[in-house]
Amino acid sequence: MHDEILMCTDGSEYADEAIRFGTLIAQATRAQVTILGVLEKPIDAPQVQASLAQAIQILSAHGLTGTAKMRRGHPDEEILRETEETQYDLVVIGQYGRRGISRFWLGTVAERIVEHVRAPVLVVKGKRERISRLLICTGGARFGDVTVQQGVELARALDATVTILHVASAVPVMYTGLDEMDETLPELLQTDTREAGHLRRGEETLESLGVKGRLELRHGVVAEEILRAARESDVDLIVIGSSQPGGSLSRFLLGDVTRQIVHHCKRPVLVVRSRV
Repeated sequence: MHDEILMCTDGSEYADEAIRFGTLIAQATRAQVTILGVLEKPIDAPQVQASLAQAIQILSAHGLTGTAKMRRGHPDEEILRETEETQYDLVVIGQYGRRGISRFWLGTVAERIVEHVRAPVLVVKGKRERISRLLICTGGARFGDVTVQQGVELARALDATVTILHVASAVPVMYTGLDEMDETLPELLQTDTREAGHLRRGEETLESLGVKGRLELRHGVVAEEILRAARESDVDLIVIGSSQPGGSLSRFLLGDVTRQIVHHCKRPVLVVRSRV
């Protein structure tokens, strides 16, 4: 599934957490791993080199081998250049860096990586010792099938359970008082809508791959309901879709919901790419 994984480090403890989490996926999918250290300033060389060595040790503790590589320059530019020169199936980045709010996450670095790298991007936040519960967000018919397929395949490799979530957008304020019109999941599945067809295919994917899971329907503001569902079920990983980057429209193709989840969620998020 993820044959070639690129894990990125800036030498921070948060990057180390990303390496540990990414290693769980690499172990489950039997992937080849490259650890990329980005050296922005010469003074940081010892810390980045130590982080690369520790990453190799983490892989080794899980029965894996990896290739360590270092680039010099701005982190976002060097990570993007690495993914352009070598085709990776997954890119793993962390949350914070050495200097408070990290350029490696909440600044332009991670934003550019998530929005411009063509491979799926895993943004690791917080600490997770295992990956046993996945929340897969359908994103509607536009990205949904690819997102669900890849998410369920990953769950099978991890022996994890899955919730496939579809959020029906909130009723406009002018229509308040019509909450009784909100469909239930069984009612939605009986319709001929694209959303219903997508959910039925998601259920079929779970069954065909032998993955334990369920469908869930929520009503409300999409990003808020996704974050709420993740908290309530304490999921280990959110899987959400995005269009494949392309030209100057990349920022818009990422989608407001995906961007909000990546920025505001306090747990790992996997952004799956699909063509529009």
